[in-house]
Amino acid sequence: MGMSAATASMRGHSVGMSDLHGMAETMRASVILPTKDRGPAIDATIEALLAQDLDDYEVVIVDNCSSPENAAGLRAWAARHPTKVRYVHEPALGLDNARNAGIRAARAAVLAFLDDDAVAPSHWLRTLVQAFDDHPRAWAVGGGIVSRFTTPAPDWVDARLQVFLSDFRRGDRIETLHFDDYPRGANMAFRREAFATCGPFLDCLDRKGALLLSYGDIEMCHRVERSGHDVLWVPGADVDHLIRGDRLTPEWFARRCYWQGRSEGLFERIHRGRLHQLRKLPYRLLRCVVSADRYKRMHHRGLVSATLRTLLRTRFT
Repeated sequence: MGMSAATASMRGHSVGMSDLHGMAETMRASVILPTKDRGPAIDATIEALLAQDLDDYEVVIVDNCSSPENAAGLRAWAARHPTKVRYVHEPALGLDNARNAGIRAARAAVLAFLDDDAVAPSHWLRTLVQAFDDHPRAWAVGGGIVSRFTTPAPDWVDARLQVFLSDFRRGDRIETLHFDDYPRGANMAFRREAFATCGPFLDCLDRKGALLLSYGDIEMCHRVERSGHDVLWVPGADVDHLIRGDRLTPEWFARRCYWQGRSEGLFERIHRGRLHQLRKLPYRLLRCVVSADRYKRMHHRGLVSATLRTLLRTRFT
């Protein structure tokens, strides 16, 4: 998606999102859980959400094109817990399409987002809601994401690479965050007003099928900060992020780094413009060749690819 197309998408969705101002907020928090074919592995995530110690909340499961068998399993959760869990089907493939469907369906003042491979402790949601109560200027908050490997991680998966697994930790005090050190999508929350004012997540970013696009969380928080509201780090709201063994290969990390570059390049096109990308292009081309680090080379290749796609006016996928 190009700059004008992405901007039009943002504006078009913001018209619908403006209706959120008038929606009756019937509970304190909605947890939006996008998922696609997680299967029985999602049960631990949902069970933990049902055990939250906040009195007034709902769980909105957004099924983003799961198989019939897995979709039936998700609907069964809603059937067993009709006062707490709701099932929403979003046929447009893409994580941000699912997030936006959850926003439209949610009924609360605070909208929290959790990935379907994360498990939250019982105080997680209450801690995020309390942060909004204590900080009226905050429109976005997020807690820590701690990698928990389902199979032993190789020794070479160090802290630098764990960043690409969404590992995110800061200090033991609430902090105001700034671009591009923002909460990660696996553990973040927004006031409803943020989407009514700033628009929805951009569907040209973040996971879509086999594509490892990302940066939708960063882009959304960037708009919140530009609107004049705070983005906060909240200690004590950590979640465990379950990392499958198929992600712990050099090939996976190389792909992840490449698509990180593609995603950042798309962000630049939307928010910085083509001239910014052109100024950076010679350096990035050089880094593709001379960098001794394979993952840095792949990251710069992604940035270069994004720039060339801008110049050739081809559609971002």
